[in-house]
Amino acid sequence: MSVTITAAPPVLPVAEAAWGIVVAGVGGTGVITIGQLLGMAAHLEGKGIVTQDSGGLAQKGGGTWSHVQIANRAEDIHTTKVDTAQADLVIACDSIVGATKYTLAVMQKGRTYVALNTHGTPTAAFVKNANWQFPGGHCEAAVRASV
Repeated sequence: MSVTITAAPPVLPVAEAAWGIVVAGVGGTGVITIGQLLGMAAHLEGKGIVTQDSGGLAQKGGGTWSHVQIANRAEDIHTTKVDTAQADLVIACDSIVGATKYTLAVMQKGRTYVALNTHGTPTAAFVKNANWQFPGGHCEAAVRASV
């Protein structure tokens, strides 16, 4: 995993409009849990919060996404999902799911910050193809190109 450490604490965004977070990963990596923890933390701070979870074959190792919208007031949130090119933050728990068209579509250059787990974990493709190679470098490049 790639981690950046800064000396000063981060500046919290002014959330007059919804601040969109997408957590993406393979089922079992804690995607839904992370989304719910972010939602509960915002709720405890008195913020408006909406979360929506979606997953394909999540219990079989498929892609899972948690959309989190946070604003100072609930009435400032107008959608349940982070829209195309509207993510302020993407937490990619798995680089393959982080580099899917679905996840890349919520990113926007100059707007979206990404926390990307670069640790390679074999997918179901490895079961059918013993020569399968983890596409980590390609995934990271796709994310970099999007932000």
